Order: sequence, then C-alpha cells, then structure tokens
Amino acid sequence: MFAIERDAQIAVLRQTHFERSQTLANVPAGSRSHGRLLVECEDISDEIDRLKRCIDIPRSVALAVPVLLAVLVLALVS
Repeated sequence: MFAIERDAQIAVLRQTHFERSQTLANVPAGSRSHGRLLVECEDISDEIDRLKRCIDIPRSVALAVPVLLAVLVLALVS
C-alpha cells in the first residue's frame, strides 16, 4: 500500500515540477521570482529523490520486528 501512495506522491510532485519549470523558463534570470521558483524546483526535486529512496516494508513486518525483539529480550533475561 505504501508503494502505491509513494508513487502517487511522486507523480504529483513531477507534475508540479514540470509546471514550475515551464514558468521558470519564462521568467527573466536574476529576478526575485526566478530565484524563488528555482529554489522551489530544487526542493521539489529533492523531495522526489527522498521518496524514491524510501524502502517499501510491509506493515505486518514493521509490526512484527518489535514483538520479536521483545521476545528475544525476555528469553535472554529469563
């Protein structure tokens, strides 16, 4: 489920990045709005990269790991 949500977020961010890039191409270089749009495009690109690096771990596995650790700790203590 997480991978689908992540992919949907990436698709929305790519569309937003495309739109901002088109606007950026029509703004004079060196202007304040150009600088703001450039920073916004870089932030969007960074967020896309961050989402791509996310690892898809099933929720059941994520919930099972703490339980297994607790069982191991109890076994070692006993």
